[in-house]
Amino acid sequence: MDGVLVNSEQFYFDRRMQFFREKNLHPGSTDIRDYLGMSNEQVWSALVPDDERRQQLHKEYLPYQASHPIDYARFMFPGVKPLLRYLKGHHVAVGLASAGIYGDIYRMLDECQITQYFTEVLSGEEVPHNKPEPDIYLRMVELLSIPAANCLVIEDSTNGIAAAKAAGLTTWAIDQSEYGVDQSRADRIVGSLDEVRKSLK
Repeated sequence: MDGVLVNSEQFYFDRRMQFFREKNLHPGSTDIRDYLGMSNEQVWSALVPDDERRQQLHKEYLPYQASHPIDYARFMFPGVKPLLRYLKGHHVAVGLASAGIYGDIYRMLDECQITQYFTEVLSGEEVPHNKPEPDIYLRMVELLSIPAANCLVIEDSTNGIAAAKAAGLTTWAIDQSEYGVDQSRADRIVGSLDEVRKSLK
């Protein structure tokens, strides 16, 4: 979802850093690359190593997050709807497998008005191990009832690519060289979703 459908990672990072500044606290890292492609639980473990302190700060962060919401439609990549329309028009099943939580996933789908294009939606909350483990992609293949050899995953983060490849799936990565993301395990690196759509024709 983040980094593929919506360009939201920088917004999330800035919001967390602002929260820590207002609390006069220092997070575990101030480098956005240390948080890309992580689940919410993984992000907070990196932000605050101490378990007790992390639980307290996360509890305080939730109302802050609610009062500083992201406008998903504003951050949606321009190639999203053309690609989804193309896939729907060619009767291609599309699954969304995100490390994020369902609340954020469905709010993004609703605000961007793209819910109808997805055959299945799956959150990392629903599998035993989140990305970079392959669980979420193995489960998605089951839900779609499509042979793994016929699946194509579009990812962006190191964790996401690792998860898809561990599940035995062909994986293309949206170029994240601006963040220095290691995408070396991807089968192909593409500049945008428009490039994905044109490559499928």
